[in-house]
Amino acid sequence: MTAEEMSDNDFIQFQDDFYNLLEKYGVSSIDCEHVEFAEILNLRDKVAEFIEQELFKEET
Repeated sequence: MTAEEMSDNDFIQFQDDFYNLLEKYGVSSIDCEHVEFAEILNLRDKVAEFIEQELFKEET
């Protein structure tokens, strides 16, 4: 499947919003020292990829 890649600024904003959402619902402060940092990055990337695929579908 093809995707519409987010701009750098959009990705940075998405990442900030994603981390804020997790922290809002009880995840401890997210930084590279977080015990689940690798898993959080994996989830972030999957959600970003999903959004990019959805944006591509809307354009076709």
